[in-house]
Amino acid sequence: MTSARVMIVEDEAITAMATGAMLKRLGHVVTASVASGEAALEAFRRQAPDLVLMDIRLDGDLDGIETAEAIRRDSEVPVVFVSAYVDETTRSRADETKPFAFMPKPLDEYELHALMNRVLGAAAP
Repeated sequence: MTSARVMIVEDEAITAMATGAMLKRLGHVVTASVASGEAALEAFRRQAPDLVLMDIRLDGDLDGIETAEAIRRDSEVPVVFVSAYVDETTRSRADETKPFAFMPKPLDEYELHALMNRVLGAAAP
């Protein structure tokens, strides 16, 4: 499998560390792990990841949906929302950003592996 450069946007440090560890075991590179939308936008511009794993509730003024909107305005990089619970209103808002997928928390390594295969398959010419 090809390696992907992944940015993690997650305000819970333990969750971010666990996600990063799973990605590394699967052979991928974590370009950045940030806790706020503002930091995500800055890191995105600097690191140019192949995929963004985005929590919906974040530290700072921007939530994950607003951050995904900003990323999608300037880029075709897939965004995957990762969240423990999403009500219907929030899900509708998130759907407007055209995410690649939604993943439930806690992330399961098998499901993450399957997601990465789908992302890399979609990115292939």
